[in-house]
Amino acid sequence: MNCITLASELRSDSNGVPVEWTLLKAGETSYTKEGIDGKLFFTEKDLSEMLSYHEKKGEEIPVDSEHFLFALASGKGMEESEVLKLFPTGGGALGFGRLFLAGNELKIKVKWNPAAYPFLKEKIYKYFSPVIRGLENGPLRLTSVAMTNTPAINNLDAIAASGEPLSDPSDKSDRSDKNKKEKIMERLQKALSHLLGSDSVALTGEITAEQEEKIAEKVEEKASTLKKILSLLSLPETATAEEILAALKAEIEKAATADEKQQELDTLAATAEKEAHARLVAKGRRERKIVEADMAYVNSLDSKALSAYLDHTSPKYPAPLDHGKVENREEEKEELTPEDRLAIETLKNAGIPDAEKVYLEQKRKDK
Repeated sequence: MNCITLASELRSDSNGVPVEWTLLKAGETSYTKEGIDGKLFFTEKDLSEMLSYHEKKGEEIPVDSEHFLFALASGKGMEESEVLKLFPTGGGALGFGRLFLAGNELKIKVKWNPAAYPFLKEKIYKYFSPVIRGLENGPLRLTSVAMTNTPAINNLDAIAASGEPLSDPSDKSDRSDKNKKEKIMERLQKALSHLLGSDSVALTGEITAEQEEKIAEKVEEKASTLKKILSLLSLPETATAEEILAALKAEIEKAATADEKQQELDTLAATAEKEAHARLVAKGRRERKIVEADMAYVNSLDSKALSAYLDHTSPKYPAPLDHGKVENREEEKEELTPEDRLAIETLKNAGIPDAEKVYLEQKRKDK
């Protein structure tokens, strides 16, 4: 709204960042919409109505960059505050402000987000642009304010127009300062492009309905995904990027430790199974229930299946004649049959220490 003069209205902090200014005045207000000049007339009652709507809603006015929220909201038939809820951490706004009346002026007092404040210090914006809705159907309300260098284009029931420069128009910055501001704006645009996975994103008001729809869909998708991640990590919606990364790293480390433990358990289980299988093979050979021709089938069974097989299998050849034992006063030594030797060899191949001793002890128990 080009007729609004802010030079005497603007309040800045010690770093020159605007924190309070006039948005609208009672009386005639000029604007440019789609290249056509127009005029609006707001009464003090109109300004009171805007303030009343703001206070009843109980939400602060979002302040964004180049009508980003306005473009998204228009594409979805929503208001900016509703679109902003799609961002779990409020990342779609530069800051938030509260409206108040001072005589016949509607003002805003803004608190900037910490991440946006350094950009504001660079004085990269020359204009402000309030979005006014309800001009035809009501209720009359102000739904967002953009910091901008180009006026935005709006729909029939809303005007998003630009105000006068926030800095002194006679203050001509040098070329290096202008280039610096352009680079900062480029960084902002690249950051948004990276978030949406697009090669480029238009941050000005000159954007088609189709582009608005695509941007809105992508933002909704990203916001929904982030919300699910926060829920899975048991983090609040206000969690910072550093907190999210730290939680993800902890989960990855926890998963890696679980995998290592599982591998250890699998190794132990495999070793136990191998030993149990070897003992059963030795037992089967000793009882003459397993012969060399059976080994291919026997090795295809796990220990439980092999145990069941042995329980239901009869000896496959007669027991050898008992030639007696060789006695010795110091120790008693048993003569090993060919079947005994095959069983002991099986235990050795399974890696069981003292295979012969283990086999003979088991053989005595079985007797």
